[in-house]
Amino acid sequence: MAKKTATPDEISQALALREAGYTTLSISQRLGISVRSLQRHFAKHGTKKGAIKEEVLEAARADLLKCISSDDAIKEEAAKLINDDLAHVRYLRDIMVDAAEQLQATSLKEALLVMRAAAAYSTAIKNTSDMLRHTLQIEKNIDNTDKELPELVIRELTDGEIEELRKGQEQGRTQ
Repeated sequence: MAKKTATPDEISQALALREAGYTTLSISQRLGISVRSLQRHFAKHGTKKGAIKEEVLEAARADLLKCISSDDAIKEEAAKLINDDLAHVRYLRDIMVDAAEQLQATSLKEALLVMRAAAAYSTAIKNTSDMLRHTLQIEKNIDNTDKELPELVIRELTDGEIEELRKGQEQGRTQ
């Protein structure tokens, strides 16, 4: 992550997100502040994950009970979870890319280690891809094709049909 100084507003935002229950990694990617910098700010301010003051927590519980069947409340919670999952997937993939660039062998023993690392790399990529598919419910969207696909008919156009298409295109351009 590029080095930059966090503004007081960003620090306040980070503290609020942390107390609301967001992970440090998710906050880091959301605000563009390094994980280590966030950890220092959290330690300095005594911020703990999910440590919202009791009265705020009680108000949130009451509000949650009112909205328990609200689609918006459910969507907001789902969005938090998806954001966190995606932040972890991005982070893992960045680590894997950096590690993969270092996989080079100069001996048989090193080649064996490289192959083991490549297998672990492959497994990690599959796991993160599976997590993304699960999080975004891609299979559900693909598998819900109960309808039959339309039939694709390919045939050669006659000279008359070609002439009609050309006339239609010319009329569309002049309008």
